[in-house]
Amino acid sequence: MLLWLSMALLIGGLLGVWVARWHYAREVAQCLTELAGLRRNYQDARADNAYLRGKTRQLEKVLRKIGTSPADRDYGQFLELRKALEKTRREYQHLLEQYHEQEKTLADWRIEWQRKEQVLTVTPVAPSAIEKPPHPEATAAAWLPVAAAHDDLTRIQGISQPLASHLKALGIVTYRQVAEFTSDDMQHIQRIIGTERHQLPEGWVQNARALY
Repeated sequence: MLLWLSMALLIGGLLGVWVARWHYAREVAQCLTELAGLRRNYQDARADNAYLRGKTRQLEKVLRKIGTSPADRDYGQFLELRKALEKTRREYQHLLEQYHEQEKTLADWRIEWQRKEQVLTVTPVAPSAIEKPPHPEATAAAWLPVAAAHDDLTRIQGISQPLASHLKALGIVTYRQVAEFTSDDMQHIQRIIGTERHQLPEGWVQNARALY
């Protein structure tokens, strides 16, 4: 009897220990599951907190911008625009000064070029004049200085006063010189004048021959 009682107590003790361990293992597993859930919730809460912090900073910037009075904002924009305008005006003035300097240099070069052309082309000699010598009187008139033999070139049809001035600057001052023009002479003069607005007509030669 005592043996049976001892065995029952032993079996009951072992069964109780096994049940206690089973409950303990189950509680531990539940605690671990809850701990993992809490960890995930904590991480999610941190992410939400960071997002809310960024949104709060953005809202604070917007509030500061809205809190600035319109007059102050407009005045700030006005100052920026005025600075940009002053910078543009200075750049424009600098470019304008460079443009004027280039125009002056170009004018000086053109005057020097015309002066050298006058020196190189005192009296143009037409090929036709070389082939058939003119009369002595005409030859003398053609080689006289500008002041001595000076015809009114504007009487030739198609030659205006500005064009006559260009021709005189090249040493062409007599009707005879114009009358002895060849097509090559006409093209040469047109290249020297350097402009397309003066179309050199072939009728100059006939009109000049009728005048001298």
